[in-house]
Amino acid sequence: MTQPLSSAHRTEIVEGSGVSEAIANLNFSSIEDPSEVDKLLNRNNDRRWKHWSHGAGWAVSGIDLQTGERTFLGVQFKPDKEVQKGTKKDGTPDHQKYFGATDYPAEPLFLEMPEGDYWQRILENPQIPVIITEGAKKAGAALTAGIAAISLPGVTCGQKLEELKARLKPFCGLGRKVYLGFDSEPEKPQVKQALDTLGRLVSAEGAVVYVLQWDAKWKGLDDYLVAHGHEAIALLIQQAITFAAWRKTTEQAKEKQKPERKTAADFLLTLAKQARYFHTSDKVAYADVWIEGDRHTYAVRSKAFRLWLQGQYYESHGKGIGSQILQDTLGTLEAIAIFQGETHEVNLRTAEHQGKTYLDLGTPDWKAVEIDATGWRLVSDPPVRFWRPDSLLPLPYPVEGGNLDELRELLNVDGAAWTLIITFLLFCFCPNKTYPVLVLSAHRGSGKTAAAEILKGLIDPGKAPLIKPQSDTHKLAVAASRRWLMAYDNVSHISSEQSDDFCRLATGFGYSTRTLHTTDEETTFELTRPQIITAIDALVTRDDLADRVLMVQLPEITEDMRLPQAELTAKIEAARPRILGALLTAFSQTLAELPHTKPDKLPRMADYALFAMAAEKALGLTPGEFRTTFDESREQSRQVVIESSPIGEAIMALMRDRLVWKGTASDLLAKLEKDTEQSIVKSRYWPKAPNIFKRQLNRLAPDLKALGIDLHEIREGRDRTRLLVLEKAVKVSSLSSAFDNKNSQVSQDRAFDADDTADDKGNADDTADDKHDADDKRMIVEKGIVRAESFSQQGFLANADDADDKNTPLSNPSQKKRDSKLEVIEDADDF
Repeated sequence: MTQPLSSAHRTEIVEGSGVSEAIANLNFSSIEDPSEVDKLLNRNNDRRWKHWSHGAGWAVSGIDLQTGERTFLGVQFKPDKEVQKGTKKDGTPDHQKYFGATDYPAEPLFLEMPEGDYWQRILENPQIPVIITEGAKKAGAALTAGIAAISLPGVTCGQKLEELKARLKPFCGLGRKVYLGFDSEPEKPQVKQALDTLGRLVSAEGAVVYVLQWDAKWKGLDDYLVAHGHEAIALLIQQAITFAAWRKTTEQAKEKQKPERKTAADFLLTLAKQARYFHTSDKVAYADVWIEGDRHTYAVRSKAFRLWLQGQYYESHGKGIGSQILQDTLGTLEAIAIFQGETHEVNLRTAEHQGKTYLDLGTPDWKAVEIDATGWRLVSDPPVRFWRPDSLLPLPYPVEGGNLDELRELLNVDGAAWTLIITFLLFCFCPNKTYPVLVLSAHRGSGKTAAAEILKGLIDPGKAPLIKPQSDTHKLAVAASRRWLMAYDNVSHISSEQSDDFCRLATGFGYSTRTLHTTDEETTFELTRPQIITAIDALVTRDDLADRVLMVQLPEITEDMRLPQAELTAKIEAARPRILGALLTAFSQTLAELPHTKPDKLPRMADYALFAMAAEKALGLTPGEFRTTFDESREQSRQVVIESSPIGEAIMALMRDRLVWKGTASDLLAKLEKDTEQSIVKSRYWPKAPNIFKRQLNRLAPDLKALGIDLHEIREGRDRTRLLVLEKAVKVSSLSSAFDNKNSQVSQDRAFDADDTADDKGNADDTADDKHDADDKRMIVEKGIVRAESFSQQGFLANADDADDKNTPLSNPSQKKRDSKLEVIEDADDF
């Protein structure tokens, strides 16, 4: 008698073929008594002895679509032991695995579904695709995967005398997509012929017919889905070929009178067609390879793809492939990718698509994190492609509920240092931006290397995480092409060339070199990268790089806080999943806040600054805290630039006790040389010619201005001599004594007299300096700042201008200084 599925049958159907418990219980049953087999299969005759020898097994039956009741149309029985029905031509036994009902034609089988109106709903909605497959277990596996599937006892059983079976016709109407998914037996001519007939008849009803194809090592659809997971059904449908294309390939095969002997290259190329090929916008060939249901992306010329191809050949033929054949095949695949493949960009670690950011975890299952303003989630098949260099290591699977305070404790930072580090770290998730350069400066034993490793490990872990700065641009380009976050450790000096490369890498790096083994071909690198530098000193002295630097001074680690390396590593590894989850949450909240963040003005590195302002709420910072910290960091960087420049320090010393200096570049260089120690003047860092001096001034001008000294040019005199003007802005509070003293004007004049007396004792070269120093000063108080302006620029000193026009020095520089006036205008409108 029939009964619920036995343990062995359940293992075969549910576990072995991927049919859900619910579908299996509704449609499949076990039979222990052989006499019950005859009752099932010989319902309308007296020949019930016929099947007694079949023994126990399992049976499947479906439903009548008209009544919804159980029907024996399409019923099948599978004995536990195969039954020999005869002998093949080669003398081997010919077994029969399945048996149908006697005197009943083989009919399509519609399995009963837990939703009672399932098949009626499929029938009424032609936009829902349908699979026609061979066998109840295959149909059950596809139904479990969420695709409507109709079972045929065999490929020939869907039609009779060039006419579709009546139960199948309604599901092949106009516009419906019908996928033929029969066992992988393409070499059998009778199978091809039957499939061709069925496809033509289904197409004649108006359906759009496709043929599902998969690797022949999985014979049936259920075998493939069990091996790759039910979600792989979507990939099979995506890769299906049209019935017309399938017919074309079969017809071409028929036209060949003799089977052509395939070479190893032919076999390799056939195996390679399992992958899908495409190219990037700069014509680099890539392949999407599916391994155990996961999509891997490899460059066609990469070592990883070569190994995959070699492995496929070995698995198929049990031997290796020659290197020349492999190289020739790779060239063919590269051409297919470039000239026949689609265009897709390939990303390293982060990518953006339709307003969402994706982070490649680097895990063996090729999962990524999808992040948007609503949150973050793991995805198995992101809409963007990532590539993975050999040096890339996986991130941990992020978990929710983490707290960024855990990261702050690991780094041992607070205040301004924490603000700069955490905003920089979050910004590293953003692709295709211009990035700041984080400089971790600290004394020995302050953990700057460990801090850089922690930060690198949360964004872009990899082999050799911290490297030294590359002195060669080509080496830097190669290193940066294989790392998302660049981290340079224990840097003691940055040359001008390295400084330029760091700036270019932060804003947009472009480098080209001749391709190896070619004459006129180029290999081009185009990329931008966030960067971290660890150093003992504040070594960024070039103004262009200093303008992009976030200066962070790490505190010293006390002895009671220091941990053994193994314990520290274990602590970091345990915290990484929680910290990464907290970072992703903060990043998502920042994305939500970003459209509403609209400051009145933005500083240099506007992308980063705007993002960091939007992140204040997510990071628990007070409004405006980032901008204050950022401005202080930039001012510190500028001070480092000035302090590291002999010219910068000399100008600061020159303007310490004056408000304006005016003269030619040669005059200024001579003045600075006179007031600077000769050991510095004779060093290689001191400019030896006015034109070199002028170039240094142009580089220093933004940093001088930020520190209160404005450098600009004017032209004076009939010959329009080009003069440099140094002009200092001083805070009002610094001159409070001048306002408090009612005799401040007299005191100022006396100060000038004293200066004159000292100057007059100098050599004759002072005359030219006194001429420029003697310009009258005017204090303009505007929004809390006192700015000095030369009266000669305002047209008040006609005599001085006349003297300039005549190219003669003033007869009495001291008298000119005494004639200077100090005027304080309380309201700028009065001026």
